[in-house]
Amino acid sequence: MARKEVEAGNDIQQQVLDALNIALQCAEQINANVDSGTQGLSDRIFHALAEMSRLSQKASTGFTNIVTCLAIKAAMPNIDIRYHQVQIQHQTDRGAGFNFRGISEKLVYPWLNTQAFEGAKSGWQTRTFERPKPYMLDYDENIGDIKNAFLTIFDEIEVYGQSATQALAYLMYLQWLHRESKQISLSLPKTQDISLIINLLSKHFFYPYKTSRGASRLPVLALYAVYEVMLGQLERYKGMMLKPLEAHSAADSQTGAIGDIEIIRADNAHVFEAIEVKHGIALNERIIHDAANKIMDKSIDRYYILTTHASCEPDASLVQKIASIKALHHCQLIANGVIPSLKYYLRLLADPSHVLPKYVALLSTDKSIKHEHREIWNKISIE
Repeated sequence: MARKEVEAGNDIQQQVLDALNIALQCAEQINANVDSGTQGLSDRIFHALAEMSRLSQKASTGFTNIVTCLAIKAAMPNIDIRYHQVQIQHQTDRGAGFNFRGISEKLVYPWLNTQAFEGAKSGWQTRTFERPKPYMLDYDENIGDIKNAFLTIFDEIEVYGQSATQALAYLMYLQWLHRESKQISLSLPKTQDISLIINLLSKHFFYPYKTSRGASRLPVLALYAVYEVMLGQLERYKGMMLKPLEAHSAADSQTGAIGDIEIIRADNAHVFEAIEVKHGIALNERIIHDAANKIMDKSIDRYYILTTHASCEPDASLVQKIASIKALHHCQLIANGVIPSLKYYLRLLADPSHVLPKYVALLSTDKSIKHEHREIWNKISIE
């Protein structure tokens, strides 16, 4: 890519980032004076924005799409944001000259994540939003419950001249309310009964959540809570530290992590033990192969692959492959189930009652955990 194209792309991203931050500042002002957030907005777009925010968790792709388009419009008022792809921008004399998807993935999603607002990794991650068609009122793709609100916002902005900055600010204000509503008080069981602890955690892992993603994070948090206690009680972990958890959406290739949970040596920060957690995924050769690639150039004592799937015991072929990896890399590679491992770890603790309070603390702060996960925790812990 030519240097001028790179510079132009960076300039566009900076303009969009500035637009997001300006809208956020406006949203904070709305919080101080709610009436100011609706002045100038038509009833039609006001209700459409409220509906988009209400459905933002369930329809995170569409929500991220709207935020991206409004931010681009606020930054560059002369373009028609209904034409979101270069291949259809010849149909208008106000084409942007770039695809909106890249802005969504590289800039908008990380920004939303930083603010702890709802959001998908891209506003174009499903095919129904990717079609080479402008977002007109007659857009004929099935984009679910948000369709009317979604298309109404574009119509109000481009046909009726509503302010993209004001619309974006009000949407962020609604997200702020939504975010704050999720900060609920969590039940704090404190019991030494191992069977009760396991029962609570199992119910939480396997609850049939309706719309929330992120349930795969729950067994990671439970194991992390156990390790927080074990490091202070077991001789094996003397001189070791528990590395802070990476964001749930962060790829190992980006963070350099070799597992979801890592225990490092306090004196040199080298990984001593790592745990990779799979939720609802049976052990297979690919998982073992990936583990081998992660540890092949590391001096690591143990590497656990733990799954919540019922098929958590490696079959004969996997046992043989694991043995080969152990011999080759001088690392104890252990494949097992999350639940059996939790039971074993809890039996090692002098006082297992410390585990659930630590789990609850992680539930209250981890950005991957949704309001529904917290609500269900309260529900199952008092049944």
